Amino acid sequence: MTCVYTTPTGLCPGTDPLSKREHYLSRALGNFRGDERLVNKICDGCQRRFRDLEDVLAHNSPEAFFREMVGQIGRRNHAKKNIFYEPTMGLAPLSVIARSPGNDFDMLWEPIDQTHCRPMSQFVFIRKDGSSAQMPFRLGKDSLETARLFMKRNNCEKPASVAGTWNSPEECGPMNAVIDALSPKGTDGTLAPLKDGVGIEAEMKSFISEKYVRAIAKIGFHFFLKFFPRFTGMEPEFDDVKRFIYLGSASREIVRRVPQTFAIEFQRGARPKNWCHLLSAQCDDRGIEARMQFFAGPAVNPIVWSVLIGKNPSRIIYTENAGYGYLFFKTMENGFHGKRLELKAIRNVLYR
Repeated sequence: MTCVYTTPTGLCPGTDPLSKREHYLSRALGNFRGDERLVNKICDGCQRRFRDLEDVLAHNSPEAFFREMVGQIGRRNHAKKNIFYEPTMGLAPLSVIARSPGNDFDMLWEPIDQTHCRPMSQFVFIRKDGSSAQMPFRLGKDSLETARLFMKRNNCEKPASVAGTWNSPEECGPMNAVIDALSPKGTDGTLAPLKDGVGIEAEMKSFISEKYVRAIAKIGFHFFLKFFPRFTGMEPEFDDVKRFIYLGSASREIVRRVPQTFAIEFQRGARPKNWCHLLSAQCDDRGIEARMQFFAGPAVNPIVWSVLIGKNPSRIIYTENAGYGYLFFKTMENGFHGKRLELKAIRNVLYR
């Protein structure tokens, strides 16, 4: 046996051992009771290569925002990153933007639980036309120099006023010094912290990067490899999706956003009452497609992604499908964030 990414040529050299515990569903999305691993399909070298894709998925994506709302669900021994302050793989941090209470300008916010947010530690540069630019403040990293560079890049070198808010006493002094230096006289102000947070209507901004889309493709393809064992993964029909995951190059559409929801349902008595992930794949006369939706819930309906894996290489065409839900517990149980449940198809068809 050899790594599936040894074909087509120019991808994996095939020199590393095969992994016995490849997470087809990224570990950053949770650890689920009853889940299984992808065995002897992906080599350790490819797993290391794909870490960059996993990093973007975990820290600079819509899923990264929901991870914060659910509560950090990564590995305990991994360093934690504040995704609202720190860039990931050169990508700007996530932004949650909403109106400042009692003011006429917008601010950056960060969640403190599933229903409340608080203003981030930040400078707000208010332009003369009333628009504003928000700069997260990182103690020990940001200073008057970095603030001036931000102002230049964001066309607010001569602001009408400068405001700021902080979330720890240690930040107050350094931030006030910057505000005093940059504000037109008599226009500066430090906003009172909202330690307990508030409920707000906000806009979350996340750049859909190439690495993020490749991470989505990887999950879909590896899910297919796990639950459709009659395929080796070496079939030439899968060359396009493997080349896209490995290199980011594609001659056809691989990942797309679909408007439909899943045409599947949980087993009796197991309707999702909390956060869950939905993953499925279908093989029929039209080809092989995987679909996924992360952090779906009673009040949230996130993006449904489709991964067009390739044409069906079977000589005899028939419909085959697999679907699983990954349902979060209210609290962790014995190291598990939730459990895996099999999804049943409606009339043996997952989607059309």
